This record gives sequence, structure tokens and C-alpha cells, in this order.
Amino acid sequence: MPFVPIDHLELTADEFHELTGWEIKPEGACRDDRCVPLPDLPPLAAGARFDVRAVAERLGMPIAHDDTHGLWAIGPESGGRRVLDRAQMPELVLPDFDGGAFDVAGLRGRKVVLIAWASW
Repeated sequence: MPFVPIDHLELTADEFHELTGWEIKPEGACRDDRCVPLPDLPPLAAGARFDVRAVAERLGMPIAHDDTHGLWAIGPESGGRRVLDRAQMPELVLPDFDGGAFDVAGLRGRKVVLIAWASW
């Protein structure tokens, strides 16, 4: 499952299932033959909304927020592995087209696509 964009964190069990593949049942969040207990989530009435953060945390699914656009994204479950929850670009100075030095730190705070190519 890739990151799934949503515009609010309150979802119904059906919406959560459609987006992530996880079903919210009385025994917890279930997918295929696995169920993860959700002790902090009270039983849900049909159509009731719940805060996705509690379930995502229990399943090891990262959540990212874009303040500018008011969007959230739910990441795939970690499966017990460590999930990258934040990253910071290392200091990087690259040659520009004129042979000068270009410090990538000057782009900090802006969205950047870095394309690398190698001949081997």
C-alpha cells in the first residue's frame, strides 16, 4: 500500500477499510488472517467516525501532514520494521552547469526533485 492521501483524520470503518485494506472489527483491526487489538478504540456504531491516528499508531502506519494544502497521508504498515518518520537532507554541494558550486541547503524549506544519473 502506498501513502494514501486524506483531507481529515476522522474516518468511518468502511472508509478506513477501503483506503488501507484493514477492517475495524470488535476484536481489533483485521487484514487477511491477522488481527491487531485496539484497546483504546471503543466499539463503533455503524457509520461512526474514529480518529485514524490511534489505529495508525497501533498498526505502525506513519502519518504525514501538509499544512499548506490541509492534507494528510497515511503510510503503509511497518510490519515490525522501523519506518522512516522524518528525514533531513544532508549537507550537499554539487557542481552547477557553469562549474561553480551549488549548495543544496539554499533550497531548504522548498520541495525539490533530485535526479541522479550514472553511466554504469
